Amino acid sequence: MPRRESQKLFQQSVIIISALMSLAYVGIGIFLVIFPKSAFAQVFFPSDWWSYAWGAVLIIYGIYRGWRAYEKYKEDSSDDEDDTTQYRYYDGKKG
Repeated sequence: MPRRESQKLFQQSVIIISALMSLAYVGIGIFLVIFPKSAFAQVFFPSDWWSYAWGAVLIIYGIYRGWRAYEKYKEDSSDDEDDTTQYRYYDGKKG
């Protein structure tokens, strides 16, 4: 059964938000690795080692989240192709 437009719009917005969040995680992780002595890092982490460790964790998690968003995008785009070709045989035929 084909999905409604509101369902497609909702799923597309979830994929976009997930991709943006993955970029944010990677960005913050890179910032923590490059600038471990910044005021931001000093507020949250007692030493440089913690800044490097959390930066690496955030980078890995951001990459994982981006991969999941990409897989979801591929899955949704293949579902759209199936929806358009599912009833193609019956298009234009009269009962």
